[in-house]
Amino acid sequence: MSYEPPTASGEEWPPNNPYQRDGWDWLCGGADDIAERITDRLAVLPDGIFVRVTPPEQPTVADIVTPGTLIETAYGDIQKVFAVREREYYGIPAWSFALGDPSTPAREDGMPKRYQGRNVKYLVQQDGEIRSLFWHNDDVVEIHGYDEIDVDYQSSLSAGWAT
Repeated sequence: MSYEPPTASGEEWPPNNPYQRDGWDWLCGGADDIAERITDRLAVLPDGIFVRVTPPEQPTVADIVTPGTLIETAYGDIQKVFAVREREYYGIPAWSFALGDPSTPAREDGMPKRYQGRNVKYLVQQDGEIRSLFWHNDDVVEIHGYDEIDVDYQSSLSAGWAT
């Protein structure tokens, strides 16, 4: 199966997408929705949606971002990364970050105190930029430095009693 990039032939672009691709399609399609790699940087899903791939000779997101990294996303505010998790989406490795305010201490498990599920998902790295897995999304995650993660043991203990 081969795929051609968009042309001026009047085809709908981006292609019509029968799946919801806004983060709510957990776990990202069915077993048959495996991306076909067409280059070492690009793959395509069965419905024609292009996805980025971290090239094999380049570092991964986890090689660049670790807990304590301060990042800025398209949402505009600087956040601290508390956890980095790798997961396969459509057969392509990508990463997610659990985020919190830079001044927030961590619980004993490393997650931010009063964690509300703030995260960024579907990330790959290409040419020194951390970008969305999905080719049509031009957002770039910017790194603004590193900060230690302070653990608030009292909140961890209190949280344990509350459950």
